[in-house]
Amino acid sequence: MNEEFLLILLASVLIRVYPWFIFRFRIMLEHEERGLPYLFKMRHTAKVKLLVIQMMRQDALWKDCGEDWQALDTSIRLTGWTRARRVVLVRESPSRAPVTQIGEVKKRRRGKDRQTFLPNAQGENWEAQATPWSGKIAVLVSSLDEIAFPTIVIPKHYRDRGDAENCFDELKNQWGWGGYTSRKLAPSRLMANLIALFYNWWNLYLRFYDDKHHREAIRTRPMLMAGVGRQVQSGGQRRVKVSVLHEKGDQIAQAVTTISKELHLICAITERWSVDQKWTLLLTRLLRRWLGGKWLPGLPEEAELLLSG
Repeated sequence: MNEEFLLILLASVLIRVYPWFIFRFRIMLEHEERGLPYLFKMRHTAKVKLLVIQMMRQDALWKDCGEDWQALDTSIRLTGWTRARRVVLVRESPSRAPVTQIGEVKKRRRGKDRQTFLPNAQGENWEAQATPWSGKIAVLVSSLDEIAFPTIVIPKHYRDRGDAENCFDELKNQWGWGGYTSRKLAPSRLMANLIALFYNWWNLYLRFYDDKHHREAIRTRPMLMAGVGRQVQSGGQRRVKVSVLHEKGDQIAQAVTTISKELHLICAITERWSVDQKWTLLLTRLLRRWLGGKWLPGLPEEAELLLSG
């Protein structure tokens, strides 16, 4: 069930990877064999640098992509590749390119300086004289169709990968995924697994209320966990009444009530289901935006009542 779920989910998303994320030729082959779209950033190897120099002389071919970015579509076949693949070069607009004049204060920029690899460059580093363009160029390799995904939309697609990278920032800074130290492997591994588990549970819980957005813990935990509980006993029954102290208490109460009702309905219908069937239902319900309305395999007919809404 896990492999089938991942294949269905990955088929509806675009894989975007940094160049230092174990970029290997076999990873591209696996994506192409499974029919999964990808958009990878390439390292500036010798052949890639040569391609950059050649394309910089084709100034008329660069297309404006908006937000002061330009892109150029071409192809390249590196050593070890079985065929040429689509490559998109992305650069800042020449009007925004960082050119340091003599006497100006040097501006610090991230990454290595590409000035010496560009044509007509004079001087070293960012103190060089003005050139036709002296910024940084990103080289992206992709399996996306040129008609469905033209050149001008590729830069934005790659920049959108930041949405996924924010999850790692949230895990480290809001959940403390790196805030414990131990010389023993077992306690560290246990804490890492627990934090990852709590992070997944919390996000799945929130998607019962809003399955279209990812809500970070820095805002959702104070809102949904700022209540004061009080146990009340009456008629032989014990109940816990929660008083919400947040300024948006009405909205929070509505969200908690909505989630609670749906969870009670799921528990009532799936009482005799197996654990795998229950998890399949939960993932189908919470991730239906990415599944495109599809059901994960193995769901009983009773699931239609829960997934029809």
